[in-house]
Amino acid sequence: MEISQKTHKIRTFEESDASAISDLMKQLGYELPSPKVLQRIRGIRESGGEVFVALRHDGQAVGCVQAAREVRLAEGAFAELVSLVVDEDCRHLGIGSTLVSAVENWCQEQGFACLRIRCNNKRNQALTFYTKAGFVLKKEQAVLEKGIGMF
Repeated sequence: MEISQKTHKIRTFEESDASAISDLMKQLGYELPSPKVLQRIRGIRESGGEVFVALRHDGQAVGCVQAAREVRLAEGAFAELVSLVVDEDCRHLGIGSTLVSAVENWCQEQGFACLRIRCNNKRNQALTFYTKAGFVLKKEQAVLEKGIGMF
């Protein structure tokens, strides 16, 4: 899938994007070396998801987003938008909105009726962005974690 805009193009992830995606993940606060990026994207695709990348006119990746397929016992199947990030120097140019549109199109192609986003309450700009994009707060909850071994 490719979506073109005046200043950028959106396409699915390619292996040559791994280093740039690693750098983008750092802007979200995650240390993710390129080999791990490749490993995780393989896993995302194996589980039926996809990763979209925003490219500048020169081909440099300046944004990315994951479209995840989720199935829950109580709620059924839905899609989730995950890890949306646009390079700090390229924000407010419509790239994030175009990445969200790419995920919405993917959802329609996959037959999903619902797209969800979980967003850390500390990310005020992201919450404002998602609200402007038409997402509605459904609930607030705590995320708890317990280590259970090495992976």
